[in-house]
Amino acid sequence: MPLRSAPLPRMAGHLSFMRAQTKAIGDVRPGDLAVLGVPFEDTSAPHAGQSLAPRAFRETSVYFGWHANPQFSHPVDIDARQDISTEGLHERLCDLGDIAPGSEDAIHASLEAATSQISRNDACAIILGGSDRMSETVQSALPNCQTAQLGGTPDDARDFHVAPLPNGRGTPCNMDTAAQRATFSRWRDPSRPLFVRFDLSVFETPLSALCDQPRLGGCDLETVMQWLELLGQQEVSAIMLTGLNPNRPGMGVVKVGQRLMVTALLAFIYARLGFGIENPGRQTSKEYVLT
Repeated sequence: MPLRSAPLPRMAGHLSFMRAQTKAIGDVRPGDLAVLGVPFEDTSAPHAGQSLAPRAFRETSVYFGWHANPQFSHPVDIDARQDISTEGLHERLCDLGDIAPGSEDAIHASLEAATSQISRNDACAIILGGSDRMSETVQSALPNCQTAQLGGTPDDARDFHVAPLPNGRGTPCNMDTAAQRATFSRWRDPSRPLFVRFDLSVFETPLSALCDQPRLGGCDLETVMQWLELLGQQEVSAIMLTGLNPNRPGMGVVKVGQRLMVTALLAFIYARLGFGIENPGRQTSKEYVLT
């Protein structure tokens, strides 16, 4: 059988986020985006399967891994249908693998230590998976940090809340107005670290069945991407993706939740690294999902 000389199919080869290079945490450089998986089961959730979230995110992300594939010399954003220039992405995006399994206390200690080390290296941690308590662990690794939370149940009224679950104590924001962006600008203190928690429950009602915590209201994909682009322009120390359960009934065929979150995360990645697309066309959530 002859050796393969052409590029591998998208789903073949070593699985890393967006086909990024793998690194040891000690090799993370200033300005890097370091992906870290947390395959941890949240026993308080109504359905088991949250521990599969890091792998699910990585599997979805390989469809956006053109930067490591010579087949794609002229990358195009398939959702905005525009050419994009992302020179340097493969050098600055890296995958550290997953937190090692162990006791709950050991996992939290490892997550805190990894987040703290990435932050000290002036890099940004992209944490795949987690829970409410784990987000508190990340906050404790970033002393005096501010927290911007998209979806989820807010715990602290001092945080900036984007479409929190209605049973929370936060105040829902109108995400598509200059006034709310001005509110964010006044709230943000550049002298403090910034932690972003991106929960699947931020999305609008027609997509609420994708979450273990159903909601009323919420945002469409375009609005979430606009907020993640804005947040990506800040010096974010860590962003955590929570709320995805790949095992949840009804998600097994199209994996819509995975696609929504990874697609939206691209806006953050492009903005955080200082490149991306200009003036993406306005589209509906349905168009993004089915493209």
